[in-house]
Amino acid sequence: MRIISIANQKGGCGKTTTAINLSACLALRGRKVLLIDMDPQGHSGVGLDINTNELEKTIYDALFTPEGDKTPLDDTIIQLTENFDIAPSNIGLSAFEQHLSMAPGRETRLMEAIGGLCLNYDYIMIDCPPSLGLLTFNSLMASTEAFIPIEMGFFSLHGTGKLLEIIDLVQNKTGHEIRVKVIATMCDRRTRLANEVLENIRNNFKGSMFQTVINSNVKLREAAGFGNSIVDYARKSRGYKDYAGLAEEVLEEEGMLRDLWPIKEKRQLFQPTEIRKKFVFDAPEAKSVRIVGSFNNWSPTDDYLMERSEAGIWSKAIPLPPGEYHYKFIVDDTWIEDKNNPNLTEDPFGGRNSVIEIS
Repeated sequence: MRIISIANQKGGCGKTTTAINLSACLALRGRKVLLIDMDPQGHSGVGLDINTNELEKTIYDALFTPEGDKTPLDDTIIQLTENFDIAPSNIGLSAFEQHLSMAPGRETRLMEAIGGLCLNYDYIMIDCPPSLGLLTFNSLMASTEAFIPIEMGFFSLHGTGKLLEIIDLVQNKTGHEIRVKVIATMCDRRTRLANEVLENIRNNFKGSMFQTVINSNVKLREAAGFGNSIVDYARKSRGYKDYAGLAEEVLEEEGMLRDLWPIKEKRQLFQPTEIRKKFVFDAPEAKSVRIVGSFNNWSPTDDYLMERSEAGIWSKAIPLPPGEYHYKFIVDDTWIEDKNNPNLTEDPFGGRNSVIEIS
């Protein structure tokens, strides 16, 4: 499964248009696609003829519940076609940052929700908000790839630079790797400015840019106005041909990305021997303790549930190759640093992580 964030802090760059129409074109080619709308404006749902104000459950319910009873992401999903589903949002999602600004694990809520999916998908596309706040952090932490739409305007590259800084921050602080590619959108080849900006983008993103260019097309705007993807609205239009071409490029990458895994596995044979590191946490009153960190992509799965002794000491031995790792314990849903480890570092979200080095 490929999890892709469609992100750009600059509004008006064709982000939601790309999320909707690329998803629809991939679904048309037989891939099972889930579009997650992480924008409180709910434009992905609106653009697909969903009255977002009347929804009983949205992506917000899968990310936050005051009582602590989590709503499965599956319960928020609406089926659009045989291969195309959406987890919509509405203005209620704007309260997410306020309610969880200081909550432990706030930056991995979407990752956890996706990890609990019962439905199977080939692609999860995430329509990010036009900002660099907690919602975008959640999207990036849940993703393995980020597609950045860039429109052919004078200030287009400025916003892109800020987003790339955030992606670098996420990768450096958490060890979570994100593959970045750029999509040129809203291009009017008749203007000199558009051609100059396009050439500038190609020079700046050599090897990290899709060849397909999304040209300005009135049918794309009309399709959104009628609540349809371009697949259902106008398959003879230039807009459809562009997004179909982009989908072809995305599909062509599948083989390349699969080929990377055997290479990584072969390289592991030549790495130094792994060392079993035993983590210990004293919490007699706790009902459960998990360990998460950069070694497991900060995912609190049952594989990292610690074992409790009769004295209330929780422990877990994890095989780790040499290197530096950041980690925390999750004690009954509360994220806590290691009290016995004085080595701490600030995380990107105002908290602290424990640090250990395996040598």
